[in-house]
Amino acid sequence: MTEWKANADKWIEVDLDAISHNLQEIRKRMREGTRLMAVVKANAYGLGAVPVTRALIKLGVDLFGVTFISEALQLRDNGVSDDILVFSPLLYEDYVTAIQNDLAVTVGSATDLDLVANAATQVGKKARIHIKVDTGLGRFGLTVGEALPVVRKAYACETLVLEGIYTHFAEATEDSVTIKQFESFRSLLEDLEKQDIRIPIRHCCGSSAFLRHPQMHLDAVRIGTILYGQFPAGQARPDVKLRECYHFKARITAIRHFKKGSYLGYYRTYRLPRDSRVAVIPVGLVDGLGVEAMPKPSGLTDLLKMWVKLGASFLNLNRTTLTAVIKGQLVYIRGKVFMQFCLAEIPSGLQIEAGDVVTLPVKRTLASLSVPRFYPRGEQQPADDFVP
Repeated sequence: MTEWKANADKWIEVDLDAISHNLQEIRKRMREGTRLMAVVKANAYGLGAVPVTRALIKLGVDLFGVTFISEALQLRDNGVSDDILVFSPLLYEDYVTAIQNDLAVTVGSATDLDLVANAATQVGKKARIHIKVDTGLGRFGLTVGEALPVVRKAYACETLVLEGIYTHFAEATEDSVTIKQFESFRSLLEDLEKQDIRIPIRHCCGSSAFLRHPQMHLDAVRIGTILYGQFPAGQARPDVKLRECYHFKARITAIRHFKKGSYLGYYRTYRLPRDSRVAVIPVGLVDGLGVEAMPKPSGLTDLLKMWVKLGASFLNLNRTTLTAVIKGQLVYIRGKVFMQFCLAEIPSGLQIEAGDVVTLPVKRTLASLSVPRFYPRGEQQPADDFVP
């Protein structure tokens, strides 16, 4: 055990062997000639963009996607020289920086095209661009009707390299919607081919569409979620054997003994039904525990599910209570989560003591960046990467 880990009260373990396994599962299902764009946005989904990208490069991945230029520059500053596409359109000065750092950039409007062309002229170097087509997501990009003249202009511009064109599905789990978007995108591609405009990297599939629609793989697929061991919502596939690569761990700070009827936490929201031992764990809201993203419900059924979940949580029903794992056994987090601590009720017969390791359900994208990431490479091999 490395010295920092021996002294840490909490950390995140990222299993690079699991990522390697998931990559193999993905490659089994890729069409011949299709490239894999590993999406390492949002700090590689909370896993640590630099170490994860380095590991993927060693595994043969040569194309990466990020949302913001700051994410791409972090990779460049840490020695990543491979191809990186920035998904978000940029300001003029950021296009200049992107071109200087050999980053591929997104063009989502006629204005974007003029900005990047002017930036390329200023830098004195051709800019690599991907045209973004909005077929229904509504975030940014050219409509199919707008795209054709912009693509023609980009194709003819001497300061630009038209490297790619892509779209983003709005509801990849709904086949009828996805097929409609794909047909719209494919229609544009066919119109371009009729005008002898051939773009090398055409891409539209994220993880969900990749699994559901192999005929849509085209020249590249953008893979994030399943690469890191999770299926998109509602997309579990028994034929795809993914391995979880993320584990949030902590050491028990103290063991407390309470009588039946004692209350736990702020506002006394949980009352112990029996004499119990309680573990004090140094993980709380500031680390991302108990923090939930609450998007607008997609429909009445979704709204009902949210209300049922909240009601069950209020009633302290175990099915909706936060859990943790100690020595392979499930335990329940009781009471309100504190800013920097939580309390776990210990089952009778489970022998634990302060310092024992707990695995907690902190969502990877909500986990605090201040929590150190640890990158083991095999059970017997110590990690050589550590991100504080």
